[in-house]
Amino acid sequence: MQGREVQVQGAELEVLVVDDQEENLEQMQELLEDLGRTVRCADSGAKALTCLATGRIGLVLMDVQMPGMDGFEVARRMRADPDTRFTPIIFISGMRQTEEVLDQGYSAGAVDFMTKPVHPTLLLHKARVLLAHDGYRRGLIQTTAQLEQARAFNASILDNTAEGILVVDSTGTIRFANPAITRMLGCSGDELRGTHLLAWVQTPQEQSWAESIWRDHWQRGESLRLHDANLRTRQGQSVPVALSCSPLPQDQDAMTILALDMSAVRELHLKLEALTITDALTGLLNRRGFEQALQGAIARNQRSGQMSVMLYLDLDGFKQINDQSGHERGDEALRWVASQLQACLRPYDRLARVGGDEFTVIIEGINTSDDAAAVAQKLIRQVSADQERFRLGASIGIACLPDCGGTVEDLMRAADSAMYEAKQRGKGQYRFASGQ
Repeated sequence: MQGREVQVQGAELEVLVVDDQEENLEQMQELLEDLGRTVRCADSGAKALTCLATGRIGLVLMDVQMPGMDGFEVARRMRADPDTRFTPIIFISGMRQTEEVLDQGYSAGAVDFMTKPVHPTLLLHKARVLLAHDGYRRGLIQTTAQLEQARAFNASILDNTAEGILVVDSTGTIRFANPAITRMLGCSGDELRGTHLLAWVQTPQEQSWAESIWRDHWQRGESLRLHDANLRTRQGQSVPVALSCSPLPQDQDAMTILALDMSAVRELHLKLEALTITDALTGLLNRRGFEQALQGAIARNQRSGQMSVMLYLDLDGFKQINDQSGHERGDEALRWVASQLQACLRPYDRLARVGGDEFTVIIEGINTSDDAAAVAQKLIRQVSADQERFRLGASIGIACLPDCGGTVEDLMRAADSAMYEAKQRGKGQYRFASGQ
Protein backbone atom coordinates (compact mmCIF):
# COMPACT_ATOMS: atom_id res chain seq x y z
CA MET A 1 0.00 0.00 0.00
CA GLN A 2 1.28 3.49 -0.87
CA GLY A 3 1.84 5.92 1.99
CA ARG A 4 -1.43 7.73 2.60
CA GLU A 5 -2.51 10.41 5.06
CA VAL A 6 -5.58 11.62 6.86
CA GLN A 7 -5.62 15.46 7.05
CA VAL A 8 -6.64 16.66 10.48
CA GLN A 9 -6.54 20.29 11.60
CA GLY A 10 -3.96 20.79 14.33
CA ALA A 11 -0.27 21.31 15.04
CA GLU A 12 2.33 20.98 12.31
CA LEU A 13 4.03 17.82 13.61
CA GLU A 14 2.59 14.66 12.10
CA VAL A 15 2.24 11.06 13.22
CA LEU A 16 3.55 8.18 11.10
CA VAL A 17 1.98 4.72 11.49
CA VAL A 18 4.01 1.85 10.00
CA ASP A 19 2.40 -1.59 9.65
CA ASP A 20 2.22 -4.11 6.84
CA GLN A 21 -1.43 -4.90 7.60
CA GLU A 22 -4.11 -2.69 5.99
CA GLU A 23 -6.59 -3.44 8.77
CA ASN A 24 -4.16 -2.32 11.45
CA LEU A 25 -3.43 0.94 9.60
CA GLU A 26 -7.12 1.78 9.28
CA GLN A 27 -7.74 1.09 12.97
CA MET A 28 -4.80 3.31 14.02
CA GLN A 29 -5.97 6.11 11.72
CA GLU A 30 -9.40 6.09 13.34
CA LEU A 31 -7.95 5.96 16.84
CA LEU A 32 -5.45 8.77 16.29
CA GLU A 33 -7.98 11.26 14.93
CA ASP A 34 -8.42 12.49 18.52
CA LEU A 35 -4.84 13.82 18.47
CA GLY A 36 -5.75 16.56 16.04
CA ARG A 37 -2.68 15.81 13.92
CA THR A 38 -2.06 14.70 10.35
CA VAL A 39 -1.64 10.93 10.37
CA ARG A 40 0.47 9.31 7.65
CA CYS A 41 0.52 5.59 6.97
CA ALA A 42 3.20 3.37 5.43
CA ASP A 43 3.00 -0.40 4.89
CA SER A 44 6.76 -1.01 4.74
CA GLY A 45 10.00 0.12 6.29
CA ALA A 46 11.24 1.64 3.03
CA LYS A 47 8.08 3.74 2.65
CA ALA A 48 8.38 4.78 6.28
CA LEU A 49 11.88 6.18 5.66
CA THR A 50 10.55 8.10 2.65
CA CYS A 51 7.86 9.71 4.81
CA LEU A 52 10.41 10.56 7.48
CA ALA A 53 12.46 12.45 4.90
CA THR A 54 9.76 15.16 4.80
CA GLY A 55 10.96 16.34 8.20
CA ARG A 56 7.39 16.76 9.49
CA ILE A 57 7.08 13.52 11.45
CA GLY A 58 6.99 14.06 15.22
CA LEU A 59 6.11 10.52 16.32
CA VAL A 60 6.45 7.04 14.79
CA LEU A 61 4.11 4.17 15.80
CA MET A 62 5.66 1.10 14.19
CA ASP A 63 5.12 -2.63 13.97
CA VAL A 64 8.22 -4.77 14.48
CA GLN A 65 7.53 -7.75 12.23
CA MET A 66 7.37 -6.54 8.62
CA PRO A 67 8.63 -8.17 5.42
CA GLY A 68 11.80 -6.79 3.79
CA MET A 69 12.83 -4.38 6.53
CA ASP A 70 11.57 -4.96 10.08
CA GLY A 71 10.86 -2.26 12.61
CA PHE A 72 14.19 -2.69 14.41
CA GLU A 73 16.10 -1.94 11.20
CA VAL A 74 13.94 1.11 10.46
CA ALA A 75 14.66 2.39 13.97
CA ARG A 76 18.40 1.83 13.58
CA ARG A 77 18.40 3.76 10.28
CA MET A 78 16.42 6.57 11.88
CA ARG A 79 18.94 6.84 14.70
CA ALA A 80 21.80 6.92 12.18
CA ASP A 81 20.23 9.88 10.36
CA PRO A 82 20.86 13.28 12.07
CA ASP A 83 17.45 14.52 10.91
CA THR A 84 15.49 11.68 12.54
CA ARG A 85 17.76 10.42 15.32
CA PHE A 86 15.65 12.07 18.03
CA THR A 87 12.18 11.38 16.58
CA PRO A 88 10.36 9.27 19.21
CA ILE A 89 9.43 5.68 18.27
CA ILE A 90 6.82 3.47 19.92
CA PHE A 91 6.93 -0.16 18.84
CA ILE A 92 3.44 -1.69 18.60
CA SER A 93 3.73 -5.44 18.15
CA GLY A 94 2.01 -8.71 18.76
CA MET A 95 5.36 -10.26 19.71
CA ARG A 96 5.83 -11.54 23.22
CA GLN A 97 7.85 -8.92 25.08
CA THR A 98 10.73 -11.04 26.27
CA GLU A 99 13.89 -9.54 27.75
CA GLU A 100 15.64 -10.19 24.45
CA VAL A 101 12.92 -8.46 22.38
CA LEU A 102 12.77 -5.46 24.71
CA ASP A 103 16.54 -5.16 24.76
CA GLN A 104 16.68 -5.32 20.98
CA GLY A 105 13.91 -2.70 20.62
CA TYR A 106 15.32 -0.22 23.11
CA SER A 107 18.81 -0.69 21.69
CA ALA A 108 17.44 0.15 18.25
CA GLY A 109 16.08 3.42 19.60
CA ALA A 110 12.51 2.87 20.80
CA VAL A 111 11.16 4.97 23.66
CA ASP A 112 8.36 2.55 24.45
CA PHE A 113 6.87 -0.87 23.65
CA MET A 114 3.13 -1.55 23.41
CA THR A 115 1.41 -4.87 22.79
CA LYS A 116 -1.36 -5.37 20.27
CA PRO A 117 -4.21 -4.76 20.66
CA VAL A 118 -3.29 -1.38 22.20
CA HIS A 119 -5.18 0.38 24.96
CA PRO A 120 -6.62 3.48 23.18
CA THR A 121 -6.47 5.85 26.18
CA LEU A 122 -2.93 4.82 27.10
CA LEU A 123 -1.72 5.16 23.49
CA LEU A 124 -3.28 8.60 23.02
CA HIS A 125 -1.80 9.83 26.30
CA LYS A 126 1.69 8.62 25.38
CA ALA A 127 1.35 9.99 21.86
CA ARG A 128 0.35 13.47 23.13
CA VAL A 129 3.24 13.59 25.59
CA LEU A 130 5.82 12.46 23.03
CA LEU A 131 4.50 14.83 20.36
CA ALA A 132 4.66 17.71 22.84
CA HIS A 133 8.21 16.79 23.85
CA ASP A 134 9.32 16.55 20.23
CA GLY A 135 7.71 19.90 19.53
CA TYR A 136 9.62 21.44 22.43
CA ARG A 137 12.81 19.80 21.18
CA ARG A 138 12.34 21.17 17.68
CA GLY A 139 11.46 24.58 19.03
CA LEU A 140 14.58 24.56 21.15
CA ILE A 141 16.68 23.59 18.13
CA GLN A 142 15.09 26.35 16.08
CA THR A 143 15.60 28.91 18.83
CA THR A 144 19.20 27.79 19.29
CA ALA A 145 19.79 28.12 15.55
CA GLN A 146 18.25 31.59 15.55
CA LEU A 147 20.36 32.63 18.53
CA GLU A 148 23.49 31.26 16.88
CA GLN A 149 22.62 33.08 13.68
CA ALA A 150 22.10 36.30 15.61
CA ARG A 151 25.31 35.72 17.57
CA ALA A 152 27.24 35.09 14.37
CA PHE A 153 25.71 38.20 12.79
CA ASN A 154 26.59 40.35 15.80
CA ALA A 155 30.07 38.84 15.96
CA SER A 156 30.55 39.60 12.28
CA ILE A 157 29.58 43.22 12.88
CA LEU A 158 31.98 43.50 15.82
CA ASP A 159 34.77 41.77 13.91
CA ASN A 160 34.41 43.78 10.73
CA THR A 161 33.53 47.25 11.94
CA ALA A 162 36.25 49.84 11.37
CA GLU A 163 35.72 51.40 14.80
CA GLY A 164 37.48 50.02 17.85
CA ILE A 165 35.14 48.66 20.53
CA LEU A 166 35.93 47.95 24.17
CA VAL A 167 33.74 46.69 27.00
CA VAL A 168 35.01 47.94 30.34
CA ASP A 169 33.62 46.89 33.72
CA SER A 170 32.96 49.14 36.71
CA THR A 171 36.53 48.69 37.97
CA GLY A 172 38.00 50.00 34.70
CA THR A 173 39.09 46.53 33.54
CA ILE A 174 38.77 45.67 29.85
CA ARG A 175 36.52 42.63 29.35
CA PHE A 176 36.11 42.65 25.56
CA ALA A 177 38.10 44.05 22.64
CA ASN A 178 37.16 43.76 18.96
CA PRO A 179 39.77 43.27 16.19
CA ALA A 180 39.71 46.94 15.13
CA ILE A 181 40.91 48.15 18.54
CA THR A 182 43.64 45.49 18.69
CA ARG A 183 44.92 46.62 15.28
CA MET A 184 44.77 50.23 16.42
CA LEU A 185 46.81 49.49 19.56
CA GLY A 186 49.17 46.96 17.95
CA CYS A 187 48.34 44.08 20.27
CA SER A 188 46.14 41.01 20.56
CA GLY A 189 42.78 40.69 22.25
CA ASP A 190 44.33 38.53 24.97
CA GLU A 191 46.80 41.32 25.73
CA LEU A 192 43.96 43.81 26.16
CA ARG A 193 41.49 41.68 28.11
CA GLY A 194 42.07 41.88 31.83
CA THR A 195 44.16 45.06 31.64
CA HIS A 196 43.12 48.46 32.93
CA LEU A 197 41.65 51.00 30.51
CA LEU A 198 43.75 53.85 31.88
CA ALA A 199 46.92 51.97 30.88
CA TRP A 200 45.95 52.55 27.23
CA VAL A 201 44.60 56.12 27.46
CA GLN A 202 47.21 58.84 26.96
CA THR A 203 44.85 61.82 27.03
CA PRO A 204 42.78 62.76 28.88
CA GLN A 205 45.29 61.75 31.53
CA GLU A 206 43.66 60.24 34.62
CA GLN A 207 45.61 59.26 37.73
CA SER A 208 42.80 57.39 39.47
CA TRP A 209 39.94 55.35 38.05
CA ALA A 210 37.77 56.18 41.05
CA GLU A 211 38.00 59.91 40.24
CA SER A 212 38.08 59.60 36.43
CA ILE A 213 35.54 61.09 34.04
CA TRP A 214 34.84 57.56 32.77
CA ARG A 215 33.62 56.25 36.11
CA ASP A 216 31.81 59.50 36.88
CA HIS A 217 29.73 59.33 33.68
CA TRP A 218 29.12 55.61 34.11
CA GLN A 219 27.82 56.08 37.66
CA ARG A 220 25.46 58.81 36.46
CA GLY A 221 24.30 56.67 33.55
CA GLU A 222 25.43 59.30 31.05
CA SER A 223 27.28 59.01 27.76
CA LEU A 224 30.70 60.62 27.35
CA ARG A 225 32.16 61.91 24.09
CA LEU A 226 35.75 63.06 23.66
CA HIS A 227 36.69 64.41 20.24
CA ASP A 228 40.34 65.14 21.00
CA ALA A 229 41.68 62.11 22.88
CA ASN A 230 44.75 59.94 22.41
CA LEU A 231 45.32 56.23 23.01
CA ARG A 232 48.73 54.69 23.67
CA THR A 233 49.81 51.66 21.61
CA ARG A 234 51.71 48.73 23.04
CA GLN A 235 54.88 50.28 21.58
CA GLY A 236 54.13 53.59 23.35
CA GLN A 237 53.06 55.52 20.27
CA SER A 238 50.17 57.96 20.35
CA VAL A 239 47.00 57.38 18.31
CA PRO A 240 44.59 60.34 17.99
CA VAL A 241 41.01 59.15 18.47
CA ALA A 242 37.47 60.28 19.06
CA LEU A 243 36.03 58.33 21.99
CA SER A 244 32.40 57.63 22.82
CA CYS A 245 31.53 55.90 26.10
CA SER A 246 28.04 54.59 26.91
CA PRO A 247 26.87 52.67 30.01
CA LEU A 248 25.35 49.23 29.46
CA PRO A 249 22.15 48.21 31.29
CA GLN A 250 22.67 48.42 35.04
CA ASP A 251 22.68 44.68 35.68
CA GLN A 252 25.69 44.26 33.35
CA ASP A 253 27.85 46.58 35.46
CA ALA A 254 29.90 47.74 32.46
CA MET A 255 30.25 50.28 29.68
CA THR A 256 31.13 50.26 26.00
CA ILE A 257 33.81 52.51 24.54
CA LEU A 258 33.84 53.25 20.82
CA ALA A 259 37.19 54.52 19.44
CA LEU A 260 37.38 56.14 16.01
CA ASP A 261 40.91 56.50 14.61
CA MET A 262 41.36 60.19 13.81
CA SER A 263 44.94 59.95 12.48
CA ALA A 264 43.98 60.83 8.91
CA VAL A 265 41.68 63.64 10.04
CA ARG A 266 44.28 65.09 12.40
CA GLU A 267 46.94 64.88 9.71
CA LEU A 268 44.66 66.68 7.26
CA HIS A 269 43.87 69.27 9.91
CA LEU A 270 47.57 69.86 10.51
CA LYS A 271 48.17 70.21 6.78
CA LEU A 272 45.32 72.68 6.44
CA GLU A 273 46.58 74.56 9.48
CA ALA A 274 50.07 74.65 7.96
CA LEU A 275 48.63 76.08 4.76
CA THR A 276 47.03 78.92 6.71
CA ILE A 277 50.42 80.00 8.12
CA THR A 278 52.55 79.34 5.01
CA ASP A 279 53.37 81.72 2.17
CA ALA A 280 52.39 79.92 -1.02
CA LEU A 281 55.08 81.59 -3.17
CA THR A 282 58.18 81.03 -1.02
CA GLY A 283 57.17 78.26 1.40
CA LEU A 284 58.14 80.50 4.32
CA LEU A 285 55.84 81.53 7.15
CA ASN A 286 53.25 84.11 6.13
CA ARG A 287 52.22 87.06 8.30
CA ARG A 288 49.86 84.98 10.42
CA GLY A 289 52.47 82.28 10.95
CA PHE A 290 55.10 84.87 11.79
CA GLU A 291 52.88 86.56 14.37
CA GLN A 292 52.28 83.19 16.05
CA ALA A 293 56.03 82.50 16.08
CA LEU A 294 56.77 85.97 17.47
CA GLN A 295 54.19 85.51 20.21
CA GLY A 296 55.95 82.30 21.20
CA ALA A 297 59.33 84.07 21.23
CA ILE A 298 57.92 86.82 23.48
CA ALA A 299 56.61 84.21 25.94
CA ARG A 300 59.96 82.42 26.03
CA ASN A 301 61.82 85.72 26.50
CA GLN A 302 59.60 86.56 29.45
CA ARG A 303 60.38 83.22 31.07
CA SER A 304 64.13 83.05 30.36
CA GLY A 305 65.16 86.70 30.08
CA GLN A 306 67.49 85.84 27.19
CA MET A 307 67.93 88.52 24.56
CA SER A 308 66.07 88.03 21.28
CA VAL A 309 65.64 90.26 18.24
CA MET A 310 63.24 90.75 15.39
CA LEU A 311 64.51 91.91 11.99
CA TYR A 312 62.22 93.63 9.47
CA LEU A 313 63.69 93.50 5.92
CA ASP A 314 62.43 95.38 2.88
CA LEU A 315 63.92 94.84 -0.59
CA ASP A 316 65.48 97.76 -2.45
CA GLY A 317 64.94 97.73 -6.23
CA PHE A 318 62.19 95.10 -6.31
CA LYS A 319 59.60 97.46 -7.80
CA GLN A 320 61.83 98.05 -10.85
CA ILE A 321 62.08 94.29 -11.48
CA ASN A 322 58.28 93.95 -11.37
CA ASP A 323 57.70 97.02 -13.56
CA GLN A 324 60.36 96.26 -16.15
CA SER A 325 60.37 92.44 -16.31
CA GLY A 326 56.88 91.48 -15.13
CA HIS A 327 55.42 89.72 -12.15
CA GLU A 328 56.74 86.28 -13.06
CA ARG A 329 60.26 87.64 -12.89
CA GLY A 330 59.35 89.37 -9.66
CA ASP A 331 58.08 86.08 -8.18
CA GLU A 332 61.32 84.41 -9.24
CA ALA A 333 63.27 87.14 -7.44
CA LEU A 334 61.26 86.67 -4.25
CA ARG A 335 61.86 82.92 -4.24
CA TRP A 336 65.57 83.51 -4.80
CA VAL A 337 65.75 86.05 -1.94
CA ALA A 338 63.94 83.59 0.36
CA SER A 339 66.53 80.90 -0.34
CA GLN A 340 69.43 83.36 0.15
CA LEU A 341 68.09 84.56 3.50
CA GLN A 342 67.41 81.00 4.68
CA ALA A 343 71.01 80.07 3.89
CA CYS A 344 72.29 82.78 6.26
CA LEU A 345 70.21 81.67 9.27
CA ARG A 346 70.34 78.87 11.79
CA PRO A 347 67.81 76.01 11.42
CA TYR A 348 65.83 77.23 14.42
CA ASP A 349 65.69 80.93 13.41
CA ARG A 350 62.27 81.85 12.03
CA LEU A 351 62.06 83.51 8.60
CA ALA A 352 58.80 84.82 7.11
CA ARG A 353 57.48 86.76 4.14
CA VAL A 354 54.93 89.16 5.60
CA GLY A 355 54.18 91.34 2.57
CA GLY A 356 54.95 91.86 -1.12
CA ASP A 357 58.72 92.31 -0.74
CA GLU A 358 58.93 92.38 3.06
CA PHE A 359 60.60 89.66 5.12
CA THR A 360 60.97 89.23 8.88
CA VAL A 361 63.33 87.17 11.03
CA ILE A 362 63.18 86.08 14.68
CA ILE A 363 66.53 85.32 16.28
CA GLU A 364 66.40 84.00 19.85
CA GLY A 365 69.14 83.61 22.44
CA ILE A 366 71.76 86.06 21.14
CA ASN A 367 74.25 87.69 23.50
CA THR A 368 74.58 91.31 22.37
CA SER A 369 73.18 93.82 19.90
CA ASP A 370 76.44 93.46 17.99
CA ASP A 371 75.46 89.86 17.23
CA ALA A 372 72.15 91.08 15.82
CA ALA A 373 73.95 93.69 13.74
CA ALA A 374 76.27 91.05 12.33
CA VAL A 375 73.30 88.90 11.22
CA ALA A 376 71.64 91.93 9.60
CA GLN A 377 74.82 92.85 7.74
CA LYS A 378 75.16 89.27 6.50
CA LEU A 379 71.59 89.27 5.18
CA ILE A 380 72.14 92.58 3.35
CA ARG A 381 75.31 91.26 1.68
CA GLN A 382 73.59 88.01 0.66
CA VAL A 383 70.61 89.76 -0.99
CA SER A 384 72.89 92.01 -3.08
CA ALA A 385 75.48 89.30 -3.82
CA ASP A 386 74.35 88.56 -7.42
CA GLN A 387 73.64 91.87 -9.11
CA GLU A 388 73.82 90.34 -12.57
CA ARG A 389 70.91 88.06 -11.77
CA PHE A 390 68.85 90.47 -9.69
CA ARG A 391 69.67 94.12 -9.01
CA LEU A 392 68.47 94.05 -5.44
CA GLY A 393 69.43 95.40 -2.05
CA ALA A 394 67.89 95.28 1.42
CA SER A 395 67.12 97.69 4.26
CA ILE A 396 66.63 96.22 7.74
CA GLY A 397 65.09 97.46 10.97
CA ILE A 398 65.96 95.69 14.24
CA ALA A 399 63.80 95.56 17.38
CA CYS A 400 65.15 93.94 20.55
CA LEU A 401 63.14 92.01 23.13
CA PRO A 402 62.11 93.14 25.66
CA ASP A 403 63.39 96.71 25.23
CA CYS A 404 61.12 97.53 22.29
CA GLY A 405 57.92 96.17 23.82
CA GLY A 406 56.20 93.05 25.03
CA THR A 407 53.59 92.56 22.32
CA VAL A 408 53.62 91.55 18.67
CA GLU A 409 52.25 94.95 17.67
CA ASP A 410 54.91 96.86 19.62
CA LEU A 411 57.79 94.91 18.09
CA MET A 412 56.42 95.05 14.54
CA ARG A 413 55.88 98.77 14.83
CA ALA A 414 59.36 99.38 16.23
CA ALA A 415 61.14 97.25 13.62
CA ASP A 416 59.11 98.76 10.79
CA SER A 417 60.05 102.29 11.88
CA ALA A 418 63.72 101.34 12.08
CA MET A 419 63.57 99.82 8.60
CA TYR A 420 62.13 103.06 7.10
CA GLU A 421 64.86 104.99 8.85
CA ALA A 422 67.45 102.74 7.16
CA LYS A 423 65.85 103.43 3.77
CA GLN A 424 65.84 107.17 4.36
CA ARG A 425 69.53 107.06 5.24
CA GLY A 426 70.46 105.62 1.90
CA LYS A 427 69.21 102.00 1.77
CA GLY A 428 71.36 98.87 1.87
CA GLN A 429 71.86 99.23 5.62
CA TYR A 430 70.29 98.42 9.00
CA ARG A 431 69.06 100.47 11.93
CA PHE A 432 68.04 99.54 15.46
CA ALA A 433 64.72 100.74 16.77
CA SER A 434 64.71 103.86 18.98
CA GLY A 435 66.89 103.59 22.03
CA GLN A 436 69.18 100.86 20.54
